[in-house]
Amino acid sequence: MPSLRMTHLFMLLSLLWWGFSLYMLLKPAGTEPSLIPYFDKIGHFSLFAIQAVLLRLALPQQAWPRLLLMLALWAVLSETLQGMLTTDRSPELADAGADILGAATALWAVRMLRCTLSSSLRREK
Repeated sequence: MPSLRMTHLFMLLSLLWWGFSLYMLLKPAGTEPSLIPYFDKIGHFSLFAIQAVLLRLALPQQAWPRLLLMLALWAVLSETLQGMLTTDRSPELADAGADILGAATALWAVRMLRCTLSSSLRREK
């Protein structure tokens, strides 16, 4: 169980990452095409994967389905905001899908890592 100090640190990091993500999702779109195929989807996946890990560490007692639901709602809201608040971006269902897939993958990975570490610690005793 993480200490309260660590939980607060991860909550702060999570809020800072959320602010960075908000900026990235709402800033004017670049005019140059990316050299990397699907770079936009990779960016969405990554932003939400990192957010999911930070939230999991900030809220260790929270059930993962609830965290995934929170992140899915944020994915839909962020796409809606892109359509409403920007002139050169539009909401895309595929972006929201990449967001949710990134969050789900990260939450799954953290869960598997915790299970592996827990199992390893039990064997050492």
